[in-house]
Amino acid sequence: MRIGWVVDHPKRDLAGSVLAAYQLASRGATVAIVPMYEQGVDVPRLGLDTLVANYARSANLDLMRSFAEAGLALYVLDTEGGVLAAKGGNSPPAMAAYVRGSGYADILSGYFFWGDRLHAAFNDNQAMQPGQLHLTGCPRFDFAAPKWRTLLDGERRGYLLVNANFPLVNSRFSSKPGAERETMIRAGWDGAYIDRFLADLKQVFANYLVEIGRLAAARPDRQILVRPHPFESEEVYRTALGQHANVVVDGAGNVLDMIQNAAAIIHLNCGTAIEAVLLGKLPIQLEYLNTPATAGHALLPARVSRPTMSFEELLAVVDDIDGETRKFDFASVHAADIHPYFHRNDGRAAERVADVLVGVNDRRQPFVSLSSALRGARPNPSLGQIAKGTASLLFGSAATERLRTWFSPARRDKRIEPSDVRRLLERIAAHDKCDPSLFAVERARCAKTGLPLASIAIQKRTARA
Repeated sequence: MRIGWVVDHPKRDLAGSVLAAYQLASRGATVAIVPMYEQGVDVPRLGLDTLVANYARSANLDLMRSFAEAGLALYVLDTEGGVLAAKGGNSPPAMAAYVRGSGYADILSGYFFWGDRLHAAFNDNQAMQPGQLHLTGCPRFDFAAPKWRTLLDGERRGYLLVNANFPLVNSRFSSKPGAERETMIRAGWDGAYIDRFLADLKQVFANYLVEIGRLAAARPDRQILVRPHPFESEEVYRTALGQHANVVVDGAGNVLDMIQNAAAIIHLNCGTAIEAVLLGKLPIQLEYLNTPATAGHALLPARVSRPTMSFEELLAVVDDIDGETRKFDFASVHAADIHPYFHRNDGRAAERVADVLVGVNDRRQPFVSLSSALRGARPNPSLGQIAKGTASLLFGSAATERLRTWFSPARRDKRIEPSDVRRLLERIAAHDKCDPSLFAVERARCAKTGLPLASIAIQKRTARA
């Protein structure tokens, strides 16, 4: 099998994707790690028979339909499949109804679910055939399980980790006014609800910055690491908190590493509260900053956290982190609230996904089409997409992707280098007591022209080199 695996944001998703690729390569598959923004020009040149996409939404429906019409077997492992709303566009029933009614159900070969709740919604709504729905968990969280946890690393120790979750009002990648609102409405949210939610979120964000500054001033002996969401701009945090010597603003690295080496995490409605519980670290929610709109948008992070109802209570919890951590019932929280959305914390999600993919008997002809790459694999490409496709065909997407980051520096974090993938895979293989030299990691090349692509190819060698 030749399987493509689409990666949205490497900082968040690459480690889990490489773990899945390791499991697939160990089972004989060749895997291409495909940067999301390059999939339109890379997928038609990789000779794939299967593609695992990072979501099924209106934004990529035409692209996915184009791939399906070319003969690719399409699967989805959503990068946002766990912290879901009780109502609105990303509630389980709404997601199931969208897949059933949008046309995705007709082109997908399978869907991988983080947890039981979303899996059940797809079953109940008959979104797809039962045999196409696979409850696996998400490989990203395998590293939080004891099986893989020793691979986590980090340089700082004992800090308070402040995780932020405000990309909708502090976007790193979109400067167009109203872009976030348009995206959410296209995803099925009510416009009036979004207007109210975003207005509240802007004020909550401003208050959040103030409270972190107050905490830093009140406890100057406490080191505080502020980690913006991967899709957030960091500058507003540096400006607001730069006067505090005990505060570092740094979004680098994998969040699991940072949680593992923290004394506790402080957040407001942030999904990393889940990872904190998985790793046995106390998640502290600044509940007193919430409004009804922001509190109701995503309920799970609050439910799995130690709430604080005032700044004074926050200080009391910070001053007794060890005691508060001992009192927190991590096992019960996982069983009651996390397991339904994230499945088992057993480190085997990547294995379950790999077993499904290699167990499929539906073998396809490899998809190779330079004309499709020219159009960015879209039926009605824009002039910009045609220009990108043309340049990529002439020089290879590895070169055009690098050039594009000069004009859009924020996109640099989206690039994936062979050395990063190789380093991850070698550590995973060694930890799994497998010889890392058995695996080849190199930049993928066009099946017809041989030009280097932005994607990274991983396969098990037939004989040791």
